[in-house]
Amino acid sequence: MKSKKKFIALLLVLVMTASVFYGCGSTSKSGGSDTSSETGETKGEVKNTAESGGESTSSSSYTMFMRSQYVDWIKELKWYDEAEKNTGIHVEYVEGPEEISDTYTEVDQRIASGTLPDAAMVNLAQAKVYGSQGAFVDLAPYITKYAPNLQAYIDANPDYKAYVSSDDGAIYGLVKESPIFADLIGYRADQFKEAGIDAATIKTIEDFTKALQTLKAYYGAKDDNYYPLSGRDSALRFAAWFGAASYTDANGSGGVYYNHEKDGSFDIKAAGAYDWIKTMKQWYEEGLINPSWVSGTNSEGDWESQTLEGGASVFYDYYNRAEWFMENGGPDNNPDYDMQVLDFLKGTDGKTVPITTSTLYQNGCVTAVNSSCDEDKIATILKFIDYFYSEEGITLANWGVEGESFKNEGNTKSFIVDYSSEESKEPGEKRWSFLSDRFTVTKPVDQTAFYSWNTKLIADAANKYFVKDNFLDRPTLIYTTDQEEQLTNLVASVYEAESFGLTHFIIGDKELNEANWKAFVKEMDDMGLGDIEKIQQEAYANTFNK
Repeated sequence: MKSKKKFIALLLVLVMTASVFYGCGSTSKSGGSDTSSETGETKGEVKNTAESGGESTSSSSYTMFMRSQYVDWIKELKWYDEAEKNTGIHVEYVEGPEEISDTYTEVDQRIASGTLPDAAMVNLAQAKVYGSQGAFVDLAPYITKYAPNLQAYIDANPDYKAYVSSDDGAIYGLVKESPIFADLIGYRADQFKEAGIDAATIKTIEDFTKALQTLKAYYGAKDDNYYPLSGRDSALRFAAWFGAASYTDANGSGGVYYNHEKDGSFDIKAAGAYDWIKTMKQWYEEGLINPSWVSGTNSEGDWESQTLEGGASVFYDYYNRAEWFMENGGPDNNPDYDMQVLDFLKGTDGKTVPITTSTLYQNGCVTAVNSSCDEDKIATILKFIDYFYSEEGITLANWGVEGESFKNEGNTKSFIVDYSSEESKEPGEKRWSFLSDRFTVTKPVDQTAFYSWNTKLIADAANKYFVKDNFLDRPTLIYTTDQEEQLTNLVASVYEAESFGLTHFIIGDKELNEANWKAFVKEMDDMGLGDIEKIQQEAYANTFNK
């Protein structure tokens, strides 16, 4: 009994940890970060008819538990309405909490109480663990029978099959594709011009630092609270610029790669890690970076206010944030307000420094089916999902309806509806929207459509910079249940200790010198960093040597 309780506790920690780093889309407020909610209050209750997991609705409909924010998005989508019309299948959504971590927690509670609807948005760990215990359907045989397009996708993408399958080959949950994107450097072009900075001359990290110094000298002379570089969440996001991002590949593993493939990715053993922290320490000491951000107390709202009101000029954040500031008050505060995107930085060899990206498959926002469902209900659920893997469904979910939202000339699609006009509509109003980083249904992503569905500023930047040579390889690794449990415990302590130690080097609480740095690395290894790297390497081998 004690062992079982311990396992359940570990699972809950795993789900909470993964949900922090794998939000399933951008919020309307943040334009990219899934940090919109402060509450875990349940938005809707399951009707009694939905609790039987399959006996509640007709064969042309089913119920699904999902985070409330995502349900709100779905209700606004014109293409989703077309999909229900084309398939003849209606999904009755049961709204969960506003916060994604609370949504996963409620899945645990509903499974325990027997109140889970026909389908649910879960974490991949939940799908596999609860599925093996009998709570979710093994979809593999039903996919073969009822979902030919999805089956063809699985056959054509063995990495997907390996990712979603349990050790025994069962598929208890289906994962959506996610767009591949990276962070961009946004900058106030009007402030650069006023301070005498030519953005085109910023090629290297040294150039970037000089630009910050120039901005500080110019605007800091007028405002003691002006810091050129600011942001939200962790400020430890520049490691890749120094070749110090965490990684796992055929040659080894460095740093915490687990759940940090893109954000918060660093390897303190990398050759450039020391220079990374040394440079950030310089930024801190010279007032080039907001000290509240470095210490972790700069909220998202703080950062937005600073950037909108002139208290900061540069950021490195979600790919469409530059446009967000243009559409959310920047020009209202200052008619000259002009946010642009800086070129990717280059190394001493003149080549673009590759950076971290999102991964194609992520372990959040997984669709699982209640094992209480009968075969007719399972077939209905899979037929709806299968539609989005057909040519018609892929086009609809990524481009919409030809002649209404896009045109096709010479086999080249382009949108004919305006991004800003559609996305600025009032909440609840029907719209064409193709933000595939958000979770709506399990489906593949047309990367070209995703990049194109933006303002010209972001679409041009994405198409210019988001190319393979500019990206680090970020493989999706498959972990065994035992590896997941080990990593959950190790990462929870080691990553926090690393972040704490690095921050103290930056702010001067710990003297940064070679001896102290080596001691710090050893301390982290002794705490379990080396064990994490070993497990990640084993997972890589298991993933790609099957």
